Amino acid sequence: MYGIMYLFREYTSLDRFPHPRVGFMTCNFSVTVGAAYKQLLMNKRRYQVDQLLIQYGLGALPAHGRTDKIWGVDVDRIYTLVNVKNNHWISLCINFELRTVDVFYCDGGKHSRYVDAFANIIPRVVKEVQSYKEKKQLIIKPYTVKYVPMRPGINRSSCDCGAYALKFIECHMLGLQLSLLNDDNIYAARMKITYDLWKAAHDPVLIERMRKYVPPKTVCSDDIVDLL
Repeated sequence: MYGIMYLFREYTSLDRFPHPRVGFMTCNFSVTVGAAYKQLLMNKRRYQVDQLLIQYGLGALPAHGRTDKIWGVDVDRIYTLVNVKNNHWISLCINFELRTVDVFYCDGGKHSRYVDAFANIIPRVVKEVQSYKEKKQLIIKPYTVKYVPMRPGINRSSCDCGAYALKFIECHMLGLQLSLLNDDNIYAARMKITYDLWKAAHDPVLIERMRKYVPPKTVCSDDIVDLL
């Protein structure tokens, strides 16, 4: 999951994707948003956006495939994966211009507790990373959540949610119909994901970028402890 999202970021930076104003987050990002939402619910008046989330909004994170593109200025929308109850995957498209959170869930259900975190936290992050002039004009209001209609009867095995989540992101980003994905071709989609990772491991441009990778000096949340 992380590897494919990393490739999406790199391909965007290298202009291999047709949409340069798109960002791709990590699973760590989703966990951080969830933790921030719990803090917000405990005390909305005193809540301050975590510095770690601000680094995401400034494009300093994710570190691998770093873009330095600012949300709402250089980036119009971001995609992320969300792990639900440690046994299921959904994907989201968060659009800063439309102020929406589109939910792609192959089983067609709703997970408000997870999705509401993004609808409430992301507007605050976007405001924090704007210029002083723009920041004063922005009003913090939750984004609208939209559950994208899914083709009925998919993921009958209950084992392909990860592949569906990744491919929903890819199809949506490329402007393809999500209905193209179904249980008859999801195995082939899994094989394509594997092939893309293998191909990237032999890509001289990506190999060189990884060789020159330098971890950024970024601010960590007080709630995060590194286990050495």
